[in-house]
Amino acid sequence: MSYTYCMRKDTIHDEDGKRYTVYGIEAVNSKGKILESFPDIFFDRQEAKRFVNLCNENNLELIHLADVVEDALA
Repeated sequence: MSYTYCMRKDTIHDEDGKRYTVYGIEAVNSKGKILESFPDIFFDRQEAKRFVNLCNENNLELIHLADVVEDALA
């Protein structure tokens, strides 16, 4: 695998202007280039961290990342 999955952190605002921290996943190559990125998947940091670790530990192929993210949202 020539990339690593990393957790990303973003701040979003709802209609009322309330701020929320959300977490997602990115695939990053050895030169630091982002190959694929999915923001705003989780509200819980630990859940996002477990998801990213699971993807790395199982050497998830990049082609399957979108499907795995979709399953995590379901």
